[in-house]
Amino acid sequence: MRLWTLQAPEVIAAVRDKGIYRAEWQHAIVNWRPAYRAMVAEMERRGIACHGAAPVWCWPGRALRRRATRETADLLLGLDQWAHGVHLIKLDVPAAFTMSTSYARWNDYLGVTMELLRDAGRTDGPAFPPEEAPMDWSSTLENEWDNLQIVIPELRREWIVRSRYYPPDAETAARIAADPYLNPSLADGSSPLSSAS
Repeated sequence: MRLWTLQAPEVIAAVRDKGIYRAEWQHAIVNWRPAYRAMVAEMERRGIACHGAAPVWCWPGRALRRRATRETADLLLGLDQWAHGVHLIKLDVPAAFTMSTSYARWNDYLGVTMELLRDAGRTDGPAFPPEEAPMDWSSTLENEWDNLQIVIPELRREWIVRSRYYPPDAETAARIAADPYLNPSLADGSSPLSSAS
């Protein structure tokens, strides 16, 4: 199955050095973890071994439609992620290692689990039981604007068709350049644009 994903430079390094990357839970947003744990449980119920790792998010296709790929990237990534560096990875993954679900239904489910956490006065915890937080794990789309998301248990070197640095668009790059928290040269008063005199 042809897929694509956006990942940090460390992911590329892990696959290059070890041949495999499994997502670490510490990188998952804390109040999203119960929903991610439910996703992993569903993957394992379907016979996809996750080896204790968080899922790796992918999108269907070959990322050939530049505008659609850019829109997806801009919706998913924050300035800090763009500033750190992003790689577009094109994959060919055996279908047996994939699980497709509705992106709209997933986001609704994520909202329900975050509300349950808030009501319980917690920020993290185990997956909620289906009677508290029901989720339709099918790949049926919610409406005409919905899209499939595909999760896999890991990235393997042999699944990678192509990987390349994926720069932010000009507007995002300008915002990063102007932010002292994302551009250290602004914070310390140095600038690569200042004269050397």
